[in-house]
Amino acid sequence: MKSIVSVSIIAANYNNGRYLPEFIESIINSTVLPQELIIIDDGSTDESLSVLDRFSELNFLKVIRFYQNRGLTSALNAGLDIATGKYIMRADPDDLVHAERIERQFQFMEENPEVDVVGCNVIYFNDISGKTINISNFPLCHAEIAHTFRRGEHGLQHPTAFVRSNVFNSYRYQQIFPGEDYELFARMVKDGCRFANIKDPLYLMRVHPGSSTSNIKPEAIRQTFEFRDQIFGIKTSAFKSYIYYLHIHHYRGYQLAGKGIVKYIHLFISAIMYPAKVFRRLYTRRN
Repeated sequence: MKSIVSVSIIAANYNNGRYLPEFIESIINSTVLPQELIIIDDGSTDESLSVLDRFSELNFLKVIRFYQNRGLTSALNAGLDIATGKYIMRADPDDLVHAERIERQFQFMEENPEVDVVGCNVIYFNDISGKTINISNFPLCHAEIAHTFRRGEHGLQHPTAFVRSNVFNSYRYQQIFPGEDYELFARMVKDGCRFANIKDPLYLMRVHPGSSTSNIKPEAIRQTFEFRDQIFGIKTSAFKSYIYYLHIHHYRGYQLAGKGIVKYIHLFISAIMYPAKVFRRLYTRRN
């Protein structure tokens, strides 16, 4: 029998029926099991509900059904409202959870009571081939994570967040999209919450054309920087916002492209748009 830990996993689903079986199986195959897996179906029109019915015998699975699409933030907040675990763990239903993630993040928080939020690095993999594209390199300590948020960037990957429930109970996602994750975590940073990331990649993020990052628009980046300016009292120019959009856009183009020169043209343009990020990544790898 696997141990059960006091963790509530919250996943908002909208038309990810083709990915749900793999996602749920990845949690079943974890080294420890969560107290509850809360999947909020946000008015899906595909086979999602019938897929979830196939897993109805799982005693830790709880399904919240929205009969109409309300949006990601409403779905996540609905999950937070009923979560009972000591810790809240985020995940997305088109991704996969590494077998050790729940146990490793749970142990980290138990051993580091001063930390409020812990993330981890991510393996990005191709939806079609299943092959690894690259591995993320998020900062590990609170000071670097907080500084990253103050730059208007993400100090951790949203679906890797593992948060003390007594902290999360003081927050809710604002009715905004995209940028809801940046806004939430930036507020936590401003309020003095402590962050960390585990160096190992304990989350597998599927790269496919239908994901929100693959369809990112300049307005989304501008909105994120507006949140940064409001929360931290910093002024960001429209030019900087657009340059950062080009960096993100071409980096996702690099991840989505197959083999060949187009892939590396995207990577080159992404690096030119934001060379400081490339230098930081190289410096971190060297050290």
